[in-house]
Amino acid sequence: MGGSTSTPQLIFQLGTNNWQRQDEFAPGSGILHSAHHDCLNTSIEGTKSFSVYPSKNQKQELLTAEEQPFVRIFPLTHDIPICESISPVSTYRWHAMSEAEFDAYRKRLTEFCMAYIDEIEATEGHPISHAIAHHSFLNPIILCDVNTARKAAGKPEIPFSVFVHGTALKMFHNELAKDNEKEFPMRFTPFVRTAIDGASAIAKATNCFIISAAERAKLLSVYDVVQTPVVLSPNGVNMNVFKPVDKTREQVLGGLTTAVYEGSGLTSAPLPTEGFTHMVVFVGKFADWKRLDTLMMAAVIYEKEIAERGEKVITIIAGSGPLDSQKLYMDMPAKLGLKDLYFVGPQPQPVLADLYTVSNVGVFPSYEEPMGMVFIECMACGTPVIGADSGGPKDFVKPPVGALVPETPGLGQDTERFVSDLAQTILTSLKDDWKGTKGPNAIKLAQDEYSTLSQVKNMVKTWNELKEVPVS
Repeated sequence: MGGSTSTPQLIFQLGTNNWQRQDEFAPGSGILHSAHHDCLNTSIEGTKSFSVYPSKNQKQELLTAEEQPFVRIFPLTHDIPICESISPVSTYRWHAMSEAEFDAYRKRLTEFCMAYIDEIEATEGHPISHAIAHHSFLNPIILCDVNTARKAAGKPEIPFSVFVHGTALKMFHNELAKDNEKEFPMRFTPFVRTAIDGASAIAKATNCFIISAAERAKLLSVYDVVQTPVVLSPNGVNMNVFKPVDKTREQVLGGLTTAVYEGSGLTSAPLPTEGFTHMVVFVGKFADWKRLDTLMMAAVIYEKEIAERGEKVITIIAGSGPLDSQKLYMDMPAKLGLKDLYFVGPQPQPVLADLYTVSNVGVFPSYEEPMGMVFIECMACGTPVIGADSGGPKDFVKPPVGALVPETPGLGQDTERFVSDLAQTILTSLKDDWKGTKGPNAIKLAQDEYSTLSQVKNMVKTWNELKEVPVS
């Protein structure tokens, strides 16, 4: 692993979420961190990446011998703390921690990172060149704590960037909105603004990477003044995984079974595989802002109209959430009278690539989606996309690759109109064969502008240009 030079750049990455391995699914930021790590080590000459991420279930000793020197799993006795909604592996929010528990977590993670960095530098014979804190919450603070200790020990401070994923900003904005103070009391927003000697850790970074223009505005609204350079860095996908596959729809559906929730009284069953002229796919977590309910309400409309044309459409829902959310969404098809909508649960990336490839359209109607990795993954597999005209997708979902439905004034508002527009857009995509006309454009856009390789190259270029800026 690593570059070919004798003194490569040593990159240290600190993640907030687990990676997808050892039979554990991962949220988008964990998948992206893993992809960045692999790309730096295999495709960027002159770099070596070393990473830390947390997990309660994954074990260091189960990493391969090749991975062992480059990855450290921060062991937890509880689920991974999360900022805002739910992840495939956790519903445990930071707000559930007491002050003492939070302080202990911060101290233990700082010491864990310091020990690993010392080990890296001793082995490699020179200091870490640059660090990346994934998410704009605790990890930048941890890197500042590391630098404080290094300075006291006479070691060089490590310049670092902050990769601003969307969920931390959602947590801050939930606090600032003050409309759900039971779940999101004003606690962490004032903390991050003053955590490092009365200033923010963001102010100590060489730069921030932001995943969309919409998220840039949200970041700036959390902090009164952000003098740190904020660089747009749209999420990239692993084109070695997300690409068209040589499988039929029948083959892909034949490898899946229905997902059922605990207490439903149902048993998992094979999916039907034949007779479908169209396929719609949704991938995402069961959070209210993902608006899975609107897709199912739209499915009532498009199922009926397609049937009237003598055709048949199957809708596949991949993803999951807490038990109460599973019950809410997975009971809806029967209540709505849907005939061919199926839940298949969370799936590994290769299976998602299969589903994207054999679908006619990917539909992701999130409200204020921070960036939209699922859009890019779907496009990379040659399938057009439909979403809402808000958040990150506004940056890249244009007519050549899909469509965005006019947004509502707020989450849960103007739902009937939104559902109608969504259904009609899906029907248009199927009737006009967007798969054939827009699919090739979607692949090209994903490859040209949203690959992990292009993203990481731009990140390296950015921090090398800023490496002379002193850490304040």
